[in-house]
Parts: sequence; structure tokens; C-alpha cells
Amino acid sequence: MILYLVHGNTYFNSYGYEEHLFGIYTTKDAAENARDLFIKEFYIQEMANGYTTVDNISQVMNAIQILELEADKIKDIYLGGYIE
Repeated sequence: MILYLVHGNTYFNSYGYEEHLFGIYTTKDAAENARDLFIKEFYIQEMANGYTTVDNISQVMNAIQILELEADKIKDIYLGGYIE
């Protein structure tokens, strides 16, 4: 069974990285719909925030991804982070 993990960085203020998991879906369509919904909602929140580096919605679109996984298989997947 293929699963679709929706995840991404939601930190758009200067330096840093905050990886979030937005859901795990059994169909690609459901994952894409959830991703699109989250992108729109998050973009609206960021625009209301006075301290953000987001200029346009494409920045949020590039930060939120869909990862395709096979269920019940061991796999080491790097989701992101920040090391200084």
C-alpha cells in the first residue's frame, strides 16, 4: 500500500526550520487537496503576521511537500532540520 505524507517547513522568520507533519493519506488526490488547503490557510496567516519573510504564496507552496511511502517498509527519510 502506498501512503502519502504531507510535510514541510513552516518557519519563515529569519533563520530557523520547523518541520511539521500535516497528515498521512491513502490517496494522492487527498494528499494534494490537504496540501493545497493548508498552503492557502498558512499563507493567509503569514500575511496577517507583521514579521514574516513570505512575499508570495509560491514560497509556501515550495516549502510544503508530499512524500510517497510504501507501508510496512523500513526506510530512513530525512525530512529536514536546522544545524548550526
